[in-house]
Amino acid sequence: MRSLLDTIRSNALSAGERLQYLREGRPRVAYAGGHGWRNLGDDALFEAAERVFGDRRLVSFRYPRHEARLAWLGLSGRRYFQQFVLGGGTFINPYGLISVRAALQQGLPTWTLGTGVGSAGFNMSRRPDLAEWRAVLRDFQAVGVRGPCSKATLDELGVSNAEVVGDLALVLARAEPVKPVEPRRFVVNLVLPPPQEREGYPYERLEGLERAIRHFVAQGWEPLFVAMHEHDVESLQRLKVAVGRAGEATLSPSTSEEYMDLVGPCTLTLATRLHAAVLSCCAGTPTLSLGYREKCLDFMSSLGLEAWHVDLARPEEDIFERALALSEQADGLRATVLARAQERQRGLHEYVRRLLPSS
Repeated sequence: MRSLLDTIRSNALSAGERLQYLREGRPRVAYAGGHGWRNLGDDALFEAAERVFGDRRLVSFRYPRHEARLAWLGLSGRRYFQQFVLGGGTFINPYGLISVRAALQQGLPTWTLGTGVGSAGFNMSRRPDLAEWRAVLRDFQAVGVRGPCSKATLDELGVSNAEVVGDLALVLARAEPVKPVEPRRFVVNLVLPPPQEREGYPYERLEGLERAIRHFVAQGWEPLFVAMHEHDVESLQRLKVAVGRAGEATLSPSTSEEYMDLVGPCTLTLATRLHAAVLSCCAGTPTLSLGYREKCLDFMSSLGLEAWHVDLARPEEDIFERALALSEQADGLRATVLARAQERQRGLHEYVRRLLPSS
């Protein structure tokens, strides 16, 4: 009974929200993403989408049955939305199919906005089955993807209209880099594979990360341990114990601005989470991406920064040596990193302008 009441209450709240948006009179765009689950990266993507869509109302697209009920009330489908956008995050995989099919069945003009192709992360195979996307993407108005790895995967699939527009969160790139503070600081972000993960990496793979942290601390640098999601907290605690910093606070910024305020004055970032790297680049802070899935290389390559990516699945790639090299070049990279983020920022705005109908 409680479940039924919860469902009725949720439907009523959704309908009320949609009615409020209808009364606003603004054009409405349906958006499918991973926001709303206290993952800073996914929430930052939705924030970026709201920014790039300007005066249009961005509305979260819900489960197909929910949208079908709302459409019956005139609060979904073509009577309500101008367009459907598959947003930031890695959703060209089994996760994204259900929402996309529902939008196409409703007859909504559909396109992607900086979407990643392939594995979304742990609990999904490194090479998920994408065969069903071949036909689905033919009905899209445009296929703008995160980076060259995503495009190459779609090319192999026979999807010929994909273009690299960059990660959607690059819309949040700042206007100017911040000068690094003295004494030096650096951000560390880490998420470890869950116990049931079959395609993760052993903790021992992070020996080079531990060495890098100890090395920088010995130079007088201050580490900032930053969680993007609550799952990161336990991972970071294990790392802090290993490097003799067990008493250090774990910082958990709740917005992209809070994160960039933290990372902006830092010399560099050492990051496992994809959007710890993306938002660092948005602040102009050079980043060593510790890639646990191809999406990390996809992003770094989109900015021509693949030299600062270490594949955690390849033990021959040394984290310590790469971190040391980055520390030596970091100050000279700040302007370059931010300029490349800003170039993608401009391109994302242009891509959206090209696809939006006039109000």
